[in-house]
Amino acid sequence: MRKQIRGKCPSPLIEKGETWTTTWEKRSAEGGNWNWPTFEKEKLNLLLVPLLRDQNQNHCSFCDGYPLAVTSPETIEHFRPKGSELFPELAFTWDNLFYCCQECQTHKRETFDEALLKPDTDDFKFSKYFIFDFTAGEILPNPVAADSDKNRASKTIEIYGLNKGSRPLHRLQELRRGRSADFPLDHLPYRDFIEAAEAS
Repeated sequence: MRKQIRGKCPSPLIEKGETWTTTWEKRSAEGGNWNWPTFEKEKLNLLLVPLLRDQNQNHCSFCDGYPLAVTSPETIEHFRPKGSELFPELAFTWDNLFYCCQECQTHKRETFDEALLKPDTDDFKFSKYFIFDFTAGEILPNPVAADSDKNRASKTIEIYGLNKGSRPLHRLQELRRGRSADFPLDHLPYRDFIEAAEAS
């Protein structure tokens, strides 16, 4: 998870966000299904994905996988879930939307915890919350962090499944590939993992 700088709110959300939110709140309360609305004959998600993608240099906002258009479908993550019993009022709120890989979305689904870390907050810094295990390829809570920060790291790792399945092995494989190839860092997945390994 890499620090992000949030771009300005796009015009479709400024112009129509309130109307779309009201419509979604009503539909979700009645048990209706989610679908992205259309803005000027284009599906809204297709307008937002390029903006969110650029904000994080084609990397997933949570696992830092890259490039999503090749390795995973490009999805938009509602950080605070948009379900009727959760945060339907934030379904079209710009700072609630993130570029995300399908695997992170599949792990998280409609789960939310107030401890969950959000990478575009002003004070977010990876090393404040996390360390890497370069033997296992895992992301771990920083053992010298405050207890509240360790809890936030643990919740984020758990909810996005950052150490689930083959993800740790994939980090190690990409580290070896990054060391053997002359690629710019932004053209590799797991940038923080590779940077920290090179510095250690």
